Amino acid sequence: MSDATNEIVLPPGVAKGAIRDNLEVVCFAVLLIMFFKTFVGQQFTIPSASMRNTLMIGDHLLVNKFLFAKSQWSWEEKFFPMRGVERGDIIVFRYPLNRDMDYVKRCVAVPGDRVEIKSKRLYVNGKQITGEFEHHVVKSSEQPEPGPWPLSRDVGKTRAEQASEFATNEGHLPLQGGVWPFLDPESLKTNRQGLAPLGEEPFYFRDDLGSFVVPVGHVMAMGDNRENSADSRYWGFVPMDHLRGRPFIVWWSFREGGNDDTNATVPDGPTDVAKNFFDGFRYFFVRTRWERTGTIPK
Repeated sequence: MSDATNEIVLPPGVAKGAIRDNLEVVCFAVLLIMFFKTFVGQQFTIPSASMRNTLMIGDHLLVNKFLFAKSQWSWEEKFFPMRGVERGDIIVFRYPLNRDMDYVKRCVAVPGDRVEIKSKRLYVNGKQITGEFEHHVVKSSEQPEPGPWPLSRDVGKTRAEQASEFATNEGHLPLQGGVWPFLDPESLKTNRQGLAPLGEEPFYFRDDLGSFVVPVGHVMAMGDNRENSADSRYWGFVPMDHLRGRPFIVWWSFREGGNDDTNATVPDGPTDVAKNFFDGFRYFFVRTRWERTGTIPK
């Protein structure tokens, strides 16, 4: 009886080398990642303090991208958690003035809502909207303090009050507040790509903004850190088709620069990506906010 092992001979073209085998695995992994980022979720890093303390600089988020998607068939809504944006949602969206950038803010008003800002306090449909998520800087030398902010609680001086006080001390006439330009129906039709946001002077709308109604097909977005947020007050409403999704978990929180106040570097090329990766690896154990990692932002 022969001890020889029978060798199976594959047809020509079926046998694959190690290089081809590995390339197929890599290509499949890339396609899977692209599918996930396009239709399911995406990683997003908080670069600034505009949402502090709800979201801290260096929070790494996973964003649910299909939550606000429009369903094409009725069965989609039965199998997937899809819905329209709601007041109070934390939203990730394309920045209207530079659609290559993603912003994260809180949706404070939806189409049809009547909005007004009086002495830094936000009112929607006649009701003051406040809570622990809302932060104000009462004194410039201090960190932002969390809400809620009833009428009896001091929120600090408004921009108009600061300007009036400065003008009085310098012997100047008080500056007049400008007109918030985003209520003009024509502005909603304008392609705002590349335009500049409004500046601080002479506009006092950040803290005082007359009553208006959010137009159809748009939402109003504001940062929770109200005195340190470039939001709808400076560049207008967010079109619905700019919405990307809603953050559903902080999968990692990292103190950039070793503290809570240093802005994160937004990668602009492979060099920045490599630097961020090196810093994360080097300071992983000492700069990670373990108490925030794995939390659900609200």
